[in-house]
Amino acid sequence: MLKTEEKLNAIRSLMDKHDIDACIVDQTDEFQNEFLPEYSKRLEWLTEFSGSAGEALITKKSAYLFVDGRYTLQAKNEVNNSAYKVFNYLEKTPIELLNSLKLKKINFAIDGNIATARKFKALKEQTNENIKINLLEKNLIDYIWNDRPIKKPSEVWHHKKQYHGSNTYEKIKIITNTLKKNNSDYLLITSCESICWLLNIRAGDLPYTPIFMSRMLINKKGECYLFADVKGGLKFPKLIKITILKGNSISDFISKKVIKKSIIADPRTISVNMYNMLKYYKIKIKLMNDPIEILKAQKNKIEVQGMRNAHLRDGVALTKSIFWIKNKVNNDKKLTELDAIKKIDTNRSKNKSFFSLSFPTIAGSGPNGAIVHYHADKKSNRKIKNSDLFLIDSGGQYFDGTTDVTRTIAFKKTTSEQRKMNTLVLKGHIAVATSKFNSTETGTTLNDKARKYLRGHNCDFDHGTGHGVGYFLNVHEGPHSISSRSKVKFKSGMVVSNEPGFYKKNAYGIRIENLVVVIKNKNKLELETLTLAPIDRYLIDLKLLKKDELDWLNAYHQKVYTKLHQHLNLKERAWLKIECAKL
Repeated sequence: MLKTEEKLNAIRSLMDKHDIDACIVDQTDEFQNEFLPEYSKRLEWLTEFSGSAGEALITKKSAYLFVDGRYTLQAKNEVNNSAYKVFNYLEKTPIELLNSLKLKKINFAIDGNIATARKFKALKEQTNENIKINLLEKNLIDYIWNDRPIKKPSEVWHHKKQYHGSNTYEKIKIITNTLKKNNSDYLLITSCESICWLLNIRAGDLPYTPIFMSRMLINKKGECYLFADVKGGLKFPKLIKITILKGNSISDFISKKVIKKSIIADPRTISVNMYNMLKYYKIKIKLMNDPIEILKAQKNKIEVQGMRNAHLRDGVALTKSIFWIKNKVNNDKKLTELDAIKKIDTNRSKNKSFFSLSFPTIAGSGPNGAIVHYHADKKSNRKIKNSDLFLIDSGGQYFDGTTDVTRTIAFKKTTSEQRKMNTLVLKGHIAVATSKFNSTETGTTLNDKARKYLRGHNCDFDHGTGHGVGYFLNVHEGPHSISSRSKVKFKSGMVVSNEPGFYKKNAYGIRIENLVVVIKNKNKLELETLTLAPIDRYLIDLKLLKKDELDWLNAYHQKVYTKLHQHLNLKERAWLKIECAKL
């Protein structure tokens, strides 16, 4: 296996061969997936950084890794720091660094099959005039990754109607109406999640997201052309006019069937190479956000109830795990982060309708909890001490819903500072949970509410307050969110996370996360909390809570106990009764 320096030397030899001065290696693939199939983990192979977002800029003499606030500490721990300089995007971006290079002419290369049309446009606008952007047809990593895993055919299956309660034919009719309204002949779908939602199908190509690698074209007649390498037959009702073609045949199909037609495409997911191919065939392109995205974000009544059911079972699994972990650590039994992860994942997998985890379980004790998206391994694994705070962020994919929950738990010893900071985070969480707002809210006001109390003490957290959540699809799914950059208005049926936090480097991390669903109440929108698990009472400074905040917490804990206790054994039930007792 090649070492870091050997990999960099190999890629720089290729850069010399192709007259490239700098190149970007992304942690994504041609489908813009967050969780990648093994054969697409190019950035991880090159750098050993395992986070879900980031990019490396390689020049002939230097190498840089860029990540957001979730991964800054993790990246520095995982990569060879003598080979890579790690930047948080807030400090510097790849383009800012590229523009600072002292060269008269810079040949800059990106993989045109991965870079989106929107990203390419931004690159052209932001790079200096002396920088020429070269679009590669083959990723440079693929030349040197000799033991790269092989892509396998997708095993695709129909998601039962009892779980989603929707009709594929009716969904396709909405798309054909969209095409007519926009005077377009075809919709090109380049989001795997959108295809799965539209056709009510799922698959297991990825470890945490039940989708398959695919693209699709739909015309005004409702005829669907699915481009995917599917294992076995995938049959649809006769009403659905669908043709399944090989994944790599889309270019040939477009050149013969779509030439000189008009097409809608999403600039955020269509690759720049595919965009240029459409232009080559004189196809009129209308760039707009995928119309399916906003449709699938609004869960119907059956899906919302499914989410409630999934969260009940999920809450039982997590609550049992917290009881077990607390019991072990408080009784001075040897327990490590990996032991805790194994217990949490095992409890969750025993649940009815469980399909997979929704992301790798995060379990950080003490200083590891300050690494926002920390993942324990044999090297970093810590024994959990009774003086630690222990942050657990975990979730599951169920046939009837997707979960994502974070709890910060304490043991025998807590400090006044820890209780204060946890209570400030809790106050922000409650402020979001109890919000009522009108149909113009995009998440920016909610974001400010979540941070208000921390900011009052000159503190904050370096990640979004909330992300959209799919329905047995991607656990991180737009278009809605809770952040300063949110632009999409909330609608009834949308599910979003509520997860303020605080992180003290080399000391501890705190995050309280519940999933909430937007519901309409008279003329206002409000949030119903879906997640069911106790919030640690021993980390709360009651003096910092107002009466209405305390009322919310007591009501929430009463709901948790009422919903969960009958699914627990006698010892777990007695413990939960104390955990959820009125404060």
